[in-house]
Amino acid sequence: MSRRRKKDIKTHNRIRAMTVVLALATAIVAFILGNAYENSGRKTVNGDVGDRFDDVTVEYNGTTYRYRKDKITTILFMGVDQDAGIENTGYRNGGQSDFLLLLLLDKEREEIIPLQIDRDTIAEITILGVFGNYAGTRDTQICLSHSFGDGGAQSCEFTRQAVSTLLYGMDIDFYVALNLDGITALNDALGGITVPLEDDFTAYDPTMTPGTTLTLHDMQAEYYVRSRYYIGEQTNASRMFRQRNYMNLMMAEVEERERENQSYVGDLFDIMEPYLTTDMRRGRMINEAWRACNYMRRETISPKGEHSLDDYGFVEFNVDQTALQELVLELFYEPI
Repeated sequence: MSRRRKKDIKTHNRIRAMTVVLALATAIVAFILGNAYENSGRKTVNGDVGDRFDDVTVEYNGTTYRYRKDKITTILFMGVDQDAGIENTGYRNGGQSDFLLLLLLDKEREEIIPLQIDRDTIAEITILGVFGNYAGTRDTQICLSHSFGDGGAQSCEFTRQAVSTLLYGMDIDFYVALNLDGITALNDALGGITVPLEDDFTAYDPTMTPGTTLTLHDMQAEYYVRSRYYIGEQTNASRMFRQRNYMNLMMAEVEERERENQSYVGDLFDIMEPYLTTDMRRGRMINEAWRACNYMRRETISPKGEHSLDDYGFVEFNVDQTALQELVLELFYEPI
């Protein structure tokens, strides 16, 4: 392999991270929050659900829907393409949230619904100036929402706001952001996850040949979930497909261990903590994990839309707004 190609691989691995850390976090808390918050004071809005409609009932195609806020808990997972402990200078280099997954935990239906959001989705995000001053909003890739702010809680809040706005104002109760360098420790804490390799990863690791089944260790899990250059179609869509497969296998492994050991979630939380920014408490994770461990886990879904290239050659994903409205109604509302 040429030195130039090796350099390209190393560079792209760091700056285009689709982190497996979030897959691990999803596995840990994919079934942890069975309680939601009390809701009151709903108002009725007639018209298109394209308007922001937090805490309302809406009319859509002749049917009235009610927001199921008190029956659903939502957790936004972010994978940040920076190592933990980096001191951010300024307010515009907090790292991109290259992985975004909103987890819905429905206590009434006893379901876990993962909603994966393409990092290239065009959405309204908050912009800060170089001195941290509010500079308005911009429609751009949603992954950039985390890059503004302090790289910690402030950046997470901006990302939470961007995802909520994309979903027509739906509440997001908690966020969990994990940094790049927690991948190896978390994957190995589970003894490695065994996956079928459909693509050729030998540009990164000579043992990762297509057609084999491999238990991933060390950097292999990172290659499997994050990398896309020199792999298959080299698209983010194919990378998201691999990530879904990894998450499903990871969830099954953690669920099995949680049934055997109720404190297992706490043990994994302790491993994650140095790489974690979250507004969830450790005790909440542990206490709720056991309660919701028997929820049915649905297949990961994503908003429909189309990929295209902008004027500068960057990929963007434009959601189908009609399909997204109907998805929001399906997940967050009920007909009355």
